[in-house]
Amino acid sequence: MNIVLLGYRGSGKTSIGKKLAVELWKDFVDLDDTTRNRFNGMTIAEIWGQYGEAAFRQAEAEAASALLANDDQVIALGGGTLTTDAGKAAVASAGHATRIYLSCSSDVLAGRIASDATTATERPPLTGDADPAAEVEQVLAERDPVYREVADIVFDVTFCSIDEAARHLIAKL
Repeated sequence: MNIVLLGYRGSGKTSIGKKLAVELWKDFVDLDDTTRNRFNGMTIAEIWGQYGEAAFRQAEAEAASALLANDDQVIALGGGTLTTDAGKAAVASAGHATRIYLSCSSDVLAGRIASDATTATERPPLTGDADPAAEVEQVLAERDPVYREVADIVFDVTFCSIDEAARHLIAKL
């Protein structure tokens, strides 16, 4: 069985996913990295700049479908994977997967994103809003219902450490 972590950028999908994979003896796969490999390792910002968001999202959906055909993995989705019909369908239709939404408050997400030194160089802005906190709040409001619709489990990580989140999720699984 695969464990698929979904949620907004900064929710801990990669950090918690790596911890879960070690604890559960599964392979860890980051969909962002897998998608970037299809573009020779370019950053997501570079891919969006050169090929556009639509090309990235198509490659992301194809990579998600390919990953979900395998088993015994912890897969960290991209924050926007579920924003396209193809990406959402690939994740929602995966038969041997538990989908976990790592929910988090927008202000905590904005703080985590701001403290990540790679955000500005590797991630594209999602809206034209100059205020990162307002951007997180706006985009999260759009995505949260989709995350909840696809998720089998919703777990709020706003006040959890990586270890606490992993322990709790292992107990729920």
